Amino acid sequence: MILALTILFFLVSVILITIVLIQPGSSGGMGIFGGGSQSAFGAKTGNVMTKFTTVLAALFLLVSFVLGYLNSRQGRVETEELKKIEETVGEQPKEAEEPGTEVDIGIDITDTNQ
Repeated sequence: MILALTILFFLVSVILITIVLIQPGSSGGMGIFGGGSQSAFGAKTGNVMTKFTTVLAALFLLVSFVLGYLNSRQGRVETEELKKIEETVGEQPKEAEEPGTEVDIGIDITDTNQ
């Protein structure tokens, strides 16, 4: 499911970038005195490209939130699993009970510079 959502996220991103780059620039600018001919919520609310951009942006945000939630849940260890791991570790024999006792871990690091 995460793979499918990642592919959808990538496709929506590419299409959204393309649609934004295709749209013509707004006339009038974004300054204090400019842009008087285009109101934010006037009678003309936008054409098909603007609405399509809005839908794609909403889909982009939704998919990104879902992917973030699923990725955060993927690494969690549940409480029951954690208890089983603690029990398994508790059952393992301890080899070095006394301080100064060497434990063989299977790695020989003596004089490797020859």
